[in-house]
Amino acid sequence: MAETYRLRYLRGKKLNVFLAVAQSIVPADGTDQGAGTLQSAGIADWAIARLAPQLRKKLLVLLFLVNILGLFFGGRFFVNLSPEKRNRLLSWMESGPLGPFRMGFFGLKNYACMGYYSQEKTWKSIGYEGPLTPQVPYSDPAIRGLCNGSWEVTE
Repeated sequence: MAETYRLRYLRGKKLNVFLAVAQSIVPADGTDQGAGTLQSAGIADWAIARLAPQLRKKLLVLLFLVNILGLFFGGRFFVNLSPEKRNRLLSWMESGPLGPFRMGFFGLKNYACMGYYSQEKTWKSIGYEGPLTPQVPYSDPAIRGLCNGSWEVTE
C-alpha cells in the first residue's frame, strides 16, 4: 500500500487556485497533464511547509487575492475564468506596476514549476537523466515519495 501525503496548506479554495495558476504556468500538452495536478500541489505544499511562517502567510493570502482579482479580469473568480483570461491576469501580475504582485507571481511560478519539474515522470520529456549523485539520501522520505510518485496526495 502506498504512503499518503496529506496537504497541510494548499487545501480547499487555496488548492483550487493553486491548481488553476499552476495549470496556466505549465499547461498540459500531448504528453502529460501539466502542473495542475495534486502531485504537483503535494510537492509545492511540502516546500511551503518549510517557509518562514510570515512568508507562508503572505503566499497563502496571495492565492486568495489572485482568486478575487479574477473579478477584474473577466467578472469571475480566477478559478472560473477561461484560460485566456487567467493568462491575462497572470501576465498583468508578472509585468504590472505593483511590485508585491510581481514578486508574488514569481513566487507562485516557482512553486508551480517546482511541483511539476521535481516529478521523475517529467524528467524524460525535458531530457533530464536525474541527479548526479543518486546515492545521496533525501532529507525527508515524503519528498522522495512525492517526486517518484510512490506517495499519493490527498486533501
